[in-house]
Amino acid sequence: MKTKKGTATTERAREAASATSDSIPPSLDVLYKRPGFMLRRAHQISVSLFMLQPDAGAITTTQYGVLVILRACEGLDQIGLAKKVGLDRSTTGLVVKKLEKSGYVVRIADAEDLRRKVIVLTAKGERKLESLKDVAARSQELALSVFTPPEAKQFLSLLSKFVEHFNKTTRAPIIKDE
Repeated sequence: MKTKKGTATTERAREAASATSDSIPPSLDVLYKRPGFMLRRAHQISVSLFMLQPDAGAITTTQYGVLVILRACEGLDQIGLAKKVGLDRSTTGLVVKKLEKSGYVVRIADAEDLRRKVIVLTAKGERKLESLKDVAARSQELALSVFTPPEAKQFLSLLSKFVEHFNKTTRAPIIKDE
């Protein structure tokens, strides 16, 4: 009797598995065509295109972004920088620490609030950022090279629309005006 019950249970399990596997396409497109998967993969590719440029050196795209923001916005502390770049505070701290170790930025006490540390681009950081201008342009050009000019414009427009729409729903939204 145990054998029959075990056999019946096994058969039901096989039928359930078969029914489930029949409803899932055997193709990996169910994963590969998901927007989130494609966006993550596109980000990986974009980072690779930057890092593979001959003059990129050991700097990451995130570090590059931080340097760009520090050049454009004076008086930022770690929290303000995190808001501008769209990273959490601890990740921003790690990025700044690495840039500081490389001599690209320094933290200095704010004259009005000595507890607050303002992050400042050094002369070495300015030179590094200037040397990366062509790297960034070439990697962007390469990333968009798969599109015709109108497609590239539409692609960037749609990405911008997506990011702007969902920015506030993320754990670390970009806050431009603060």
